[in-house]
Amino acid sequence: MKRVSSIFIVAALIFCSFSANANAAPMKEWTLAVFLNADNNLDRFGVEDQKEMSRVGSSDHLNIVSLIDRERGPACINYIEKDNVKKIKDMGELDMGDYRQLVSFMKYVKANYPAKHYAITIWNHGSGWKNKNENAVVRGISYDDSSNNHITNAQLSVALKQINEVLGQKVDIINFDACLMQMVEVGYACKDYCKYIVASEEVEPGKGAPYDDILRGVRKGMNPEAFAKNWVKAFLGSYNGGSQGHDESTQSAIDCAKFGPMIDALNGFAKTAMSGKYARDFVTVFRQVQKFEYPENIDLVHFAQLLKAKLKNDEAIKTACNKILAAAQNLIIANGNTGYSTKNAKGIAIYFPYDFVVEPKYRTLSFSKDTMWDEMIGELMNRNMVDKIVDDVKGGNLEALKKVVAFAKRNPDEKGLFRYVARELKFEFLQETKVAADIEDEFLKLLDELTKVAVN
Repeated sequence: MKRVSSIFIVAALIFCSFSANANAAPMKEWTLAVFLNADNNLDRFGVEDQKEMSRVGSSDHLNIVSLIDRERGPACINYIEKDNVKKIKDMGELDMGDYRQLVSFMKYVKANYPAKHYAITIWNHGSGWKNKNENAVVRGISYDDSSNNHITNAQLSVALKQINEVLGQKVDIINFDACLMQMVEVGYACKDYCKYIVASEEVEPGKGAPYDDILRGVRKGMNPEAFAKNWVKAFLGSYNGGSQGHDESTQSAIDCAKFGPMIDALNGFAKTAMSGKYARDFVTVFRQVQKFEYPENIDLVHFAQLLKAKLKNDEAIKTACNKILAAAQNLIIANGNTGYSTKNAKGIAIYFPYDFVVEPKYRTLSFSKDTMWDEMIGELMNRNMVDKIVDDVKGGNLEALKKVVAFAKRNPDEKGLFRYVARELKFEFLQETKVAADIEDEFLKLLDELTKVAVN
């Protein structure tokens, strides 16, 4: 009797096991999860992009799943089949500017559409690193007009870390179908949680990614690197007389495993830049370098190439630039552009304001805290200010120096800056250059006032 009972129990367990497996979602090679925040003026493009996805549709090796939030309408999860956008679940009104919704979406994807590899598209307006309303410039991603909320760089890091825990692995590809997101600062926020980033340095055309072109290139057995390269190639082809016509565009893919050498190169460059008097040279290069919608976003590779050429006899700068170029060559695995204005977009942008004035929020970024990049910009600002004063004094004009002295008296706590300016002016005009006789007395008086503020 005991044996019969045991056999029955084992049979029941086997039956339950088979039943559970029968109900489980099949494991596929890839799942593309599209976090499609169309709760803004991009609504019609979001609808069209889902139609593009359906021209290819999910297959035996690929799931295509979207969470779309419409403008002035509810959100829903869709499974994209061939010629069919199939609604799976109504979600009501969601705040797609809340990073927790992205995490929640990926929990649903993992449970219902498991795969060996995951690509996540964050679809929306994008603008690099800045926080909303900071200096009247909006930077971040996934702007929700209903909630007036968006995902910041810091929140993006938190979300991706939690998504890694949900998936039990790194995200294979993060795609930003959004503007201005292929920046060092954004990559730094994502690098520990994904393998590849595909995004644009410049503003994307309104039609965004050509999903039908991209998905047609996803083959069985395709690895993450090949998937990322396919995305870039299809994107650029679509705007170079392809399915999207002709338009200005940029697109690149970076290998996050190669981010470490780039950070080392940037720190080495920053040390070199702070060790000499390079502000004038940088200002000259800024006039030529590839800029994007925000002029303080510049192409890092083009900048290093231009600076290296300008200072070809400066071995320290040449070495620092070569290290950036070598790191970029390994970091950027695919890149291209269409149109004249983006012809020098070479794969990754960085924040480098032409006036060397660092916005306060920039210093709160993990990239700024962990590197010397913002300190370098600040040092160049000081050097640039001194250069302008020196030029004015040499021309017999003391107005710039008067403004600095007046500012020093109003802000005496900035002693380090004023000490630096006073020291440089003393070296320039008391040792190297003679001040014009007609302004010498006033110059010495102003310099004495500045020195007193700096030392008291």
